[in-house]
Amino acid sequence: MWRRVIAVVAVLGLQAEATTKNPVSNADMCKLAKTLDGKVLLSTATCCVGYARPVNYLCPANTGDETFAKTTAQYLMDCDGEIPDGVIIAKGPGDVSKALAYAKAANVAFRVKSGGHSQACLSTVKDGVVLSLESMKKIEYINHDDGSVFVTIEAGVTLTQLRADYIANSDVYFPHGLDPWIGAGGHFTGGGVGHLVRKFGFGSDFVVGMDVVLPSGEFVQVFEPEYEERLTGRLSVYNERDRQLLWGLKGSGHANFGVVTKFWMRTIPRPAYVVLGKYSYNIADKTSVEEYWNSMCGYYSKAPADETAEERNLLVWPMVSNNREGPGFLMRFIIYYIPDNNSTAQGALDEATPVVNAFLTHVNGLTLHSGGIEAVAESGQFPNLVDPSVSRYAPTCVSRIVPSREDVCNRDGWIGKFADFIYDEISLFPSRGTTLFTYFDKWGGAASLNDANFEQTSVNTRNAYGTIQFCRIPLNVATRDTNAMINGEGGTKDFNDSVLADVGNGWYLNFLDTLATEPEQIYTEPAVYQRLQKVKNVYDPTNVLDRPLGVPLPGSEFLADSTLALVGASAPTGQDYCKLSGTLEGAVLMPMMGCCGSSVVPPGFPCTADPANGNLSYAESHNRVLVDCDDLKPNAVIIARSALDVTKSLKFIKERDIDYRIRSGAHSQSCASTCSNCVVISLEKMKGIGYVTSDTGATFMGVEPGVVLKELIADYQDHSDVYFPHGLDAPVGLGGHLGGGAVGYLTRKFGFGADFIVGVELVLGNGKFVQVYDQDYEEQLLGYRRAHNDEDQDLLWAVKGNAHANVGVVTRYWMRTIPRPSYMVKGFYLFGVQSAVHLRSFWGSVCKFYSVSDESPKAKNLIIWPFVRSGNQLMLQVFYLPDRNDTASGALAEAEEVLHEFLVGVTAPLITQSIQAVPDKMQFADILNDQGGRTTYSCTSRLVRKREDVCDNWSFLDSFADRMWYEMVNPVVDQTFFAYFDPWGSAATTNDPDFVKSSFMGRHAWGTFQYCRTPVGAVTREALWATVDTFDSLIASQISDSWYVNFQDRTTTNRSQVLFVPEVNERLQTIKAKYDTTGVFSSPLTVTLPERGW
Repeated sequence: MWRRVIAVVAVLGLQAEATTKNPVSNADMCKLAKTLDGKVLLSTATCCVGYARPVNYLCPANTGDETFAKTTAQYLMDCDGEIPDGVIIAKGPGDVSKALAYAKAANVAFRVKSGGHSQACLSTVKDGVVLSLESMKKIEYINHDDGSVFVTIEAGVTLTQLRADYIANSDVYFPHGLDPWIGAGGHFTGGGVGHLVRKFGFGSDFVVGMDVVLPSGEFVQVFEPEYEERLTGRLSVYNERDRQLLWGLKGSGHANFGVVTKFWMRTIPRPAYVVLGKYSYNIADKTSVEEYWNSMCGYYSKAPADETAEERNLLVWPMVSNNREGPGFLMRFIIYYIPDNNSTAQGALDEATPVVNAFLTHVNGLTLHSGGIEAVAESGQFPNLVDPSVSRYAPTCVSRIVPSREDVCNRDGWIGKFADFIYDEISLFPSRGTTLFTYFDKWGGAASLNDANFEQTSVNTRNAYGTIQFCRIPLNVATRDTNAMINGEGGTKDFNDSVLADVGNGWYLNFLDTLATEPEQIYTEPAVYQRLQKVKNVYDPTNVLDRPLGVPLPGSEFLADSTLALVGASAPTGQDYCKLSGTLEGAVLMPMMGCCGSSVVPPGFPCTADPANGNLSYAESHNRVLVDCDDLKPNAVIIARSALDVTKSLKFIKERDIDYRIRSGAHSQSCASTCSNCVVISLEKMKGIGYVTSDTGATFMGVEPGVVLKELIADYQDHSDVYFPHGLDAPVGLGGHLGGGAVGYLTRKFGFGADFIVGVELVLGNGKFVQVYDQDYEEQLLGYRRAHNDEDQDLLWAVKGNAHANVGVVTRYWMRTIPRPSYMVKGFYLFGVQSAVHLRSFWGSVCKFYSVSDESPKAKNLIIWPFVRSGNQLMLQVFYLPDRNDTASGALAEAEEVLHEFLVGVTAPLITQSIQAVPDKMQFADILNDQGGRTTYSCTSRLVRKREDVCDNWSFLDSFADRMWYEMVNPVVDQTFFAYFDPWGSAATTNDPDFVKSSFMGRHAWGTFQYCRTPVGAVTREALWATVDTFDSLIASQISDSWYVNFQDRTTTNRSQVLFVPEVNERLQTIKAKYDTTGVFSSPLTVTLPERGW
């Protein structure tokens, strides 16, 4: 989504954000409409003047499912003065992302709404644009194997629609409110207060996941870890930022950190019967109002922990309002009782009656007007949600959080103030032209007891006593005076100033009251407010979602601590690894004995002394790394056998904030595939190889990252007549090899192995498993084509040449192939060296042969690896891939013709040679016969970016020849050396279409130069390094300023030496910001996230 945002901005031709908001441009809105699945509605009749009007761009004169007047009529009447210039009707997250991009780039005032029920009119804005989610109304049910039922609801679902749907399609529900017009988006991000609060908690407590579009335009899914695998079949990598985002959205969302497009809800069984009722009392005088309030205070006098389960089942709403059946006003107690015994009407009533009677004993000195309770079947449980017949909502309200019982019960005459105001206003009815109602919403109960859920939500008023609300309602909507209802005598501000001023210091979070002026009045707990600011700073650092009363960015006093710290992060214990192993298909290996303590050792958790069940031991796995890396021993090696194992391993590691590495073959020269005091995720057991033949006859190979080159060659020789470019080191794993370009003997003729990647399966930084294919090949592989966007191809581009765990862990590569030749020519020429002159002429022959930019086809078939080595020897290792490869004689004749051109300039005496045409099954006999063992050499390698760097560079040529001759005549005890050149060019550099599809930075280089030392006896690693470093400082530094990206050399000191092409590095950073937003994949030489504002 990140790149899609950029694309939208470019289409609209908009500039960066300014400090003041710009007017809405109809022309820009017209352009935006063409990109949406939804619609754009404008208030002006000439909305598309000068432009072709798209079908999804409606002006007031148009008719259809949505018109401007229809959608803006959903707002409360208090908001009639806040009508926007335009409304964007989103049909999905893609539309939301584009709308956010438009709002940021155009710098227009911007609001988000689902139901339009905000008391503070925060879901609309005058002279601006509203993003409406009203058309996103899908509801779906997920039946899990364990019997659990989950519900997904999109943000535009209203409570009426929600209730009707679950009555018709399920026997479950979850806590929610009772106002029929409220949309899910604002309701559940604001807590989800309703009649089930005391028994079950808030609606936000039942949110276990969300689909969110972030202010950057990125679409993400965040889940509570204990529910995600049951819902999606996978586990994401959870770092604290994921949890903090979900925490912030569950109770304090309100478009503060992102736009929620879907909620994932856990559910509870819906009762067959509930008990509803109402007891109404006459108002005789002020004293009767006081006694009425005292009744509520008397019953709700216990601390939540002291209440019985039956008492928590009862919710009583005290309400004063006009008598709809007759004259005057009544004081009412609205009864909701949710019985445990609810299978029959009589059982429900029998359980509720004594609890309700216990409440009624606190009602003293009041004259009963009418009352009673009844058991109500399912279809009648929510009468005010059945038919929301009122089209516009007219009340003007003020509401306050009541922090504690003492705030409203016998506190310095507060009840007297309340009674005076209410009785006086009733006495003046109907002279003010309005009626009134006031009610108290009691919380507590389970909402205050559920500490675990409290930690997972940002409802900062969970432990409050409840809320009190006062509203004015016009007697005649046509003559409604909003200003008088708010600011006039007896209005909401009057009630606030004279009655509510002493009730705590906070406002009703869910309604975001019209009289609140500062965010601190909404987010009343300082610790919660500061934590929300930190979340804001991470997910909306440029304040795209700016609005009145929204969570602001933190000031400078918080910025020093703006990183969301890990909660409870600590080094994992053996017991922790034991638990992890029980969830894996693979194994967890540790170096110490007794690693599971007294626990039963699971089959996948072998310790050093217990390599059970055919699994690797720790030592066996670690011994695959280069000897140079031997002392870098991790605390544990996690052997993954599937993509899900990779996800679970990353989750385990990131939750504990521990360092880690990922490896396939462990062949990294820079020891990047291991580390000390860390964890290694090893893909060595992921060795699947498969073949797919398309309808066109093309053959594709699917290879997992743990396959080593020896296994790859053996497999395709036995099962096919195709292959693809790769290297020749038997123990190299395909994960790092293909992800790092895959340089080898076929490079000059066909290009790099990375050029043959046409699809990947990988686990992203957030744990999401994705499959990405080259658009040109997907239908051949899958049999169909999926919808593609630029992000898919960007991700594939990054993986093809710069995988190395930069944006994700590749768990399978899909490769196109080419026919394998019947014969190829291979062998060597060995020359003696008698002086430095022979070394110069030898190198001159290399330069001369590889000097023609427009090489002949046959020259491209030849790759020569020139070796200088101990024993005063020069060796040319030869590979020739003939066009005529059907016979041995034809292949050899073609090769010898080309080799003659090369050998003309070599003056050193020939000692021996061996050149032969090798049949298919014998072409890689040396690799297939490799018995393994540990790689012992230490190397430095430089990328030769231009021929001139080593051919016209006399300083290099003289230094190289003199140094090699010096080492030949002055051998180092217990060490040998070799140096060689790997010429690339040809197909590798001329294949421009593949270059565009590959991020391998070395593509346009001339080749690589490498120097290595190998121990013969008891030589220390430090001694090897010393001679390697001497060569590097004297010789290699004269070649160029960059390093061989595939090897990631040991002497590399910073990322710029590996990621040396600026435009490629910048593009990789852009993709990194999209797919690994929080830097899950971070090691010394990986791509970094771009600086903020970059």
